[in-house]
Amino acid sequence: MNFFFSSAMVATLLFLLLPLSLLGDDAKPPATSPELAAADQLYRAGKFVEAEASYQALLKSDSKLVPEQLVAAQVGLVRAMLRQQKIDEALDAVNTALAVQPNAAALLAVKGDVQFRNGEMPDAELSYLAAKKLDAKEVHAYLGLARLYGSYSLYRKAYDMLQSAHEVAPDNIEVQRAWLRMLPRKERLAALEAYLSGPHPDNEEETKWMTEYLEFLKATADKPVHACRLVSKVEQTETKLETMYGANGHRMRGIGLSVKLNDRNAHLLLDTGAGGIMVSHKVAEKAGLTPISAVHFGGIGDKGLQSGYTAVADHIRIGELEFQDCVVAVSDKGSVADEDGLIGADVLGAYLIDIDLPGMRLKLSPLPKRPEDTVAPKSLNSEGEEQANAEQKEDNVNEPTPKDQNSPPSTAKPARRLPKDRYIAPEMADWTKVFRFGHSILVPTSVNNSKSMLFGLDTGAFSNLLSVRAGRQVSKVSSEERVRVHGVSGAVDKVYSSDEATLRFGHFQQANLGIITLDLSTISQHTGTEVSGFLGFAMLRQLEVELDYRDGLVDFKYDPKRVMPFAR
Repeated sequence: MNFFFSSAMVATLLFLLLPLSLLGDDAKPPATSPELAAADQLYRAGKFVEAEASYQALLKSDSKLVPEQLVAAQVGLVRAMLRQQKIDEALDAVNTALAVQPNAAALLAVKGDVQFRNGEMPDAELSYLAAKKLDAKEVHAYLGLARLYGSYSLYRKAYDMLQSAHEVAPDNIEVQRAWLRMLPRKERLAALEAYLSGPHPDNEEETKWMTEYLEFLKATADKPVHACRLVSKVEQTETKLETMYGANGHRMRGIGLSVKLNDRNAHLLLDTGAGGIMVSHKVAEKAGLTPISAVHFGGIGDKGLQSGYTAVADHIRIGELEFQDCVVAVSDKGSVADEDGLIGADVLGAYLIDIDLPGMRLKLSPLPKRPEDTVAPKSLNSEGEEQANAEQKEDNVNEPTPKDQNSPPSTAKPARRLPKDRYIAPEMADWTKVFRFGHSILVPTSVNNSKSMLFGLDTGAFSNLLSVRAGRQVSKVSSEERVRVHGVSGAVDKVYSSDEATLRFGHFQQANLGIITLDLSTISQHTGTEVSGFLGFAMLRQLEVELDYRDGLVDFKYDPKRVMPFAR
């Protein structure tokens, strides 16, 4: 599993994937006490340890806080804990506060944030809706629902919730930051520049990504959008998949695609756990890609963020499909995880994707048309952008032009095409509904009859993986010194294993006598919700996997007659 971010993808990470209610709060209760104001200031400065201590001291003191101030201090405490990834402590704190004030809308909203971070989506939705019902101006309820519905692929409902938040509190710093992704590029550039010029509660890594995205905007805001448009007349294709091996040529790594970048062939690992296209700098130089701006990216591994840059490919060809003017990410390394590069399956998300692993074929065909649609999509998502952003980018490209070429251009803004909720075609009624977080597909999965957890669908991970947090809940976790795990961010220092774990997902289950277990807290933090594990290639290779990124749907098909004996 790998997650990497081109500069354009940083918009998704920062303005969609980060928990919006953890980004700071400028709404103050009436007559804020000096102690509460000081704690809030620590939070806004990103000093979450000190802020937590200040909120704790304030709540334990004998100072007479009015009810609004008490709730504000309790909410601040929970948010400071969440920013430090103290999930269990945050849940205990908010439950303790709600036991005394069960009808405090702000507490219910922040409980929804804790539940969302813990991967408890139905519970989070109930908390947000209860908060909104109690107080129609509780802005964090709207922001939480916007994030939640986005993960459900209910993009119109998410848009409506964000609109409501903007109407309720347009000056709230969280609303402003969430609203950035709704702005045209030039306005977004100015707003982001203003945000970064002042104090903000972002850590060094987040600030780095925002700064790099700002540089990307500066380099592209005055230029046409790199739309990655389909130029071939073929709208569907089928191509073979390749077996990919590690550096020693003996260890099977996964499955890959032959992709032509400009006039150069590249063998890219097909990775459902990655987003966009990333290639090594050697491949980029040979293909003559045009650099845009610097970028950092990360994934599994303990070596931190890796450096690279974004670049433009004039042409990309996959099977019989050819696209023009596409942004890709380039690693400064000579290779990416032993390959020429990676291609996230979300790149192909404008199509119905059929990854037939037993047959080693990739099939791309038009998505089911919504009843109101007349044309099929014709773009490649090479930047790995979130669905709603990709739709808006297409709208920007399709701005109307005057019929009379001699007449001055219209000053009226083009009508905005609103995002759409998922559509479940009749033939896909029994497909599995999954959660979308940018390029990541999270599949509801139970482990040893546990409650539902969220597992990443990841052909880029060779084996199934379990998080240490989940492993300790359902099994026995032991140190594992015989196994080495490498990702985009280098080697993993500490590897564990869990005892027998039976995974249940979709219509299937698989027993694992032992399962590799890693600390996935960094992945969960970047995703914004708890990622309890990954469904890896060694298991997925037995299945035919059909993906509908637009609607957040996956179907798994198993035919024992098509599976090689050693793969069962």
